[in-house]
Amino acid sequence: MGEVYRATDTKLGRDVALKVLPGEMAKDAERLGRFRREAKVLAQLDHPNIVTIYSVEECDGVHFLTMQLVEGLPLDRLICQNGLPVEQIVEIAEALADALSAAHEKDIVHRDLKPANVMVTNQGRVKVLDFGLAKDIRASNLGDATLTSDSRTQVGVVMGTPAYMSPEQTSGRPLDHRTDIFSLGVLLHEMATGRRPFEGNSSAELVSAILRDAPPSVTEKRPDLPSDLARIIRRCLEKDPRHRLQTARDVSNEFRDLARTIAGPASIPTSTARANVASDSGTARADEGFWVAVLPFKYSGTNPDLVSLAEGLSEEVITGLSRFSYLRVIAWGSTTKYSSESGDVRSIGKELGARYVMEGSLRQAGNRLRLTVQLADTVSGAHLWAETYERAFTPESVFEVQDDLVPRIVSTVADQYGILARSMSETLRSKSEDSLTPHEAVLRSFSFLERISPTEHATARRILERAAERDPNQADAWAMLAILYDAEFADEFNPRPDPLERAMAAAQRAVDLAPTHALGYYALAFTYFFRKEMASFRAAAERALALNPMDGSVMGILGICVHHAGERERGAQMAAAAMQLNPHHPPVLHSPTFIDAYSEAKYAEALDVAARMDMPGFFHAVALRAAALGQLGRHEAAQKALQELLTLRPDFAHSVRRDYEKWWDSKTTDHLIEGLRRAGLEIQ
Repeated sequence: MGEVYRATDTKLGRDVALKVLPGEMAKDAERLGRFRREAKVLAQLDHPNIVTIYSVEECDGVHFLTMQLVEGLPLDRLICQNGLPVEQIVEIAEALADALSAAHEKDIVHRDLKPANVMVTNQGRVKVLDFGLAKDIRASNLGDATLTSDSRTQVGVVMGTPAYMSPEQTSGRPLDHRTDIFSLGVLLHEMATGRRPFEGNSSAELVSAILRDAPPSVTEKRPDLPSDLARIIRRCLEKDPRHRLQTARDVSNEFRDLARTIAGPASIPTSTARANVASDSGTARADEGFWVAVLPFKYSGTNPDLVSLAEGLSEEVITGLSRFSYLRVIAWGSTTKYSSESGDVRSIGKELGARYVMEGSLRQAGNRLRLTVQLADTVSGAHLWAETYERAFTPESVFEVQDDLVPRIVSTVADQYGILARSMSETLRSKSEDSLTPHEAVLRSFSFLERISPTEHATARRILERAAERDPNQADAWAMLAILYDAEFADEFNPRPDPLERAMAAAQRAVDLAPTHALGYYALAFTYFFRKEMASFRAAAERALALNPMDGSVMGILGICVHHAGERERGAQMAAAAMQLNPHHPPVLHSPTFIDAYSEAKYAEALDVAARMDMPGFFHAVALRAAALGQLGRHEAAQKALQELLTLRPDFAHSVRRDYEKWWDSKTTDHLIEGLRRAGLEIQ
């Protein structure tokens, strides 16, 4: 496709890569079009694991792209004869899957994923290169994918590199994003064993092997590899696209879960197969903290559609829970045996090493479907949560039902105001601060979200700062620290100099350490909001929502910010959607509804909303209630609200304008202050 040179941008004083289309290729309209298409594809993609394009240029008939210079080695030069260490395989695989997910979300298929197109930088970061064969599947005929074994694609034959192509790609059949998942499986197999899964002495033999042969399991050559790794690779290499892992995000979540399984002080060296079994045992997990297991949802009937739905629901719930970086979720492969076995939840939890176990069961009556889900603490034996969902059901609505129920279950259980966060943080309140691990410090800090007060803020900030000092690579600790520094600015809790500067540094550190974690981008967006950098706020917010659309708490709080930043309708919709996801949402999510009613002088309606915003120690809710009472002329009730407010925030009369202008525009601020004055608050 082109020749790549290292160059210096003399205007900006930085080194770049120039990808130059050779002169004879520039005369070929098809190749020139493909070259330009690569630039357009890259321009749509903004991801830390995809090379960044700066510009597309032409000078004196020479066509070239200016791109980010990636200093390191291509993956094909890093893979040794016996494969890579398992930790490195998992780290690279997760990054590759994240990059593919970002492309697929834009309907872009790479079509030529191979080790030579993957760079590992000197700092260990993965970068996917060479989108010259990428295709926008929304805007083109899918049937023109073709094959070549050399670097110069022959017109009219299938494009790609045979050894890494999917069965449908080698056959010239229409492609979708799942062709990249097969190519990723080939690449993973090579990283694990040092050999490709399919081989042949010619392109014809190679294609025949891809279409016909079942690849050997990676554990045949390397018994030390985790069984879950072998399962993921096998699922990626299924001949039929319908039987593969269906999305790159699913692959990424699998590897994120696998990384937790093999990491940490309880890991056992994987020098033998026996050692690997030990490291995957329930005992090892139990020593590492709060693990969560989702047992296969049960259905005792004979309807094959409901059998499929039960399996799909439990798999999707595991995938959804795995999007929450602070949760440790046991992989699907470790729980599948319980689809046919049953037993006491506490015994199962002990066997798996899971503190929390989720169960579900499906029943059908006519065209009605009932799903019952419950979550148990296996240590205490207590049922923490149970819910019953009823839906209309037809065979054609399987995916519709699944897409409706899974986000509700996941957010209710997993977001920062969810059942798990609340249980974990409450459990850790009795543990001494000095004995908290960095991961436990993150979980413990969630209690501030339930008790928004200076005392709880000081405790959470202190334990997180200690956690970040002990483990500077704990991304979630930095993200939560940024949120607490933002609260230090917004609510003036335990103020120290430059809270927003500290918040920005902490949020950026979280994003740099874990660019696929939604929590870091949420903290970054929150900080940009208070800095009044609204373009950056919106970009970070969109990234957080894209990385974890099932996080109701993030969606709701960002919805408040979007609303207060001027996009009132969209912000109110986001907050309302978040409340639908998690019935245990924070009451503050009602604030867009309050502001909308108050702004329209519907003060009685605003007062009703304010009554639903009560949170222990949260002075803002009391102040809004007082403003609505003041506008309604209910002086006695307004005076009681002011007494409560000044108990929580004695200096509120002097700080109110400063407080409100952090959140709202001057018109809304003036209107709220008017209500507080009418309530009897003496404001200068």
